[in-house]
Amino acid sequence: MAALALIPALAISASATAQPQTPGMQNLGEIDVLVAATMGAEVGQPGGARALVDRRLKLKACPVALEITGPDMGAAAVRCPTLGWRIRVPLDLAVEPAQASASRAPLQRGAAGLGQEGIKRGEPILLTVERPSFSLSRVMIADKDGRVGEVIPVRDEPRGKPIFVRIIEPGRATILGN
Repeated sequence: MAALALIPALAISASATAQPQTPGMQNLGEIDVLVAATMGAEVGQPGGARALVDRRLKLKACPVALEITGPDMGAAAVRCPTLGWRIRVPLDLAVEPAQASASRAPLQRGAAGLGQEGIKRGEPILLTVERPSFSLSRVMIADKDGRVGEVIPVRDEPRGKPIFVRIIEPGRATILGN
């Protein structure tokens, strides 16, 4: 009898924490579940999303199955192919330093290449800024070749103003002073 009394209480607590569904809008909880299933890890676990999708996000409901790809540049990409919207869900891809260096081979740049790990002009580079209370990231385009530790200019668009960043690993950079 006591077990039957718990069923309504569980149903009430589950419905209280569920995201209210706005008609015509994508259920963001569904995106969280699909990303976790695709990546094989829950939110906050290594390999899973860093956090739940921001509930302030308003996306038109996708009439077909969502496409999830990744990890790519530290995030999973969630797309609605028919409506054209796409979001990136940051992933917790923390790896032990010994594993990271062993799993990453030096980039090959051909005869006129860099010879060491780095970035080549025109390639995308993930610019990250990490502080104790927040973390920001944005994909930029390298304006020139560079090796790990070097400072290079990057832009967010072809006619954008360049900013100077320090390459911290192949494909990743940070603002000077970090």
